[in-house]
Amino acid sequence: MADDVVFTYTSGGKEIKTTLKGSERYNSREAIGIWKVNSKAWKVYGTTKQYQALSDDYRRADVAAGLPMGNPSFQLGTVKVGNKTETQGFILITQWMEGTNFQKSASSFEAALAKEKLSKDTTTNDYKRTKGGCDAANKVGLRDPQGFVKPGIYEPLRFIDIHTSWDPVLNVFGFSGKAAELVEVITKWGEK
Repeated sequence: MADDVVFTYTSGGKEIKTTLKGSERYNSREAIGIWKVNSKAWKVYGTTKQYQALSDDYRRADVAAGLPMGNPSFQLGTVKVGNKTETQGFILITQWMEGTNFQKSASSFEAALAKEKLSKDTTTNDYKRTKGGCDAANKVGLRDPQGFVKPGIYEPLRFIDIHTSWDPVLNVFGFSGKAAELVEVITKWGEK
């Protein structure tokens, strides 16, 4: 069984300590884990090494393209895993995402659209917002598009693990073939 994690941070001058049960942890490749806290997802990182790069990528994706990401925010604090030494870390907080997950491929995205029965009528809000999300992913060169499809909510397509193709030397987003494939899939979806 996974160890409990204690995340401590300061808000409004008060120290807030939250215990995240190891038994309620969802696995993550790049973080200690993900927990559902009320209606939010908390992705807990045990160091601050990725903090600036991730927060910058999320901010750029939001400002430049309005990429649907479930209203992300970041919180610095301390992380204590089980009996290990407390470290400086952070959490990425988003809305808890439900629906069908897709991972890094056009075929996985298309399977999620089919499973969730996303409307093929290009005049519906679900289709238009999903298409807009794909266009946003393409605009920021989302390198490994993954997320959730769930029609009937404000953001029927939401992305997770945001890594754009931002070029800090040229100050532009690069091209992502995988993001371009999402646009192709949703465009063809609306033509069926």
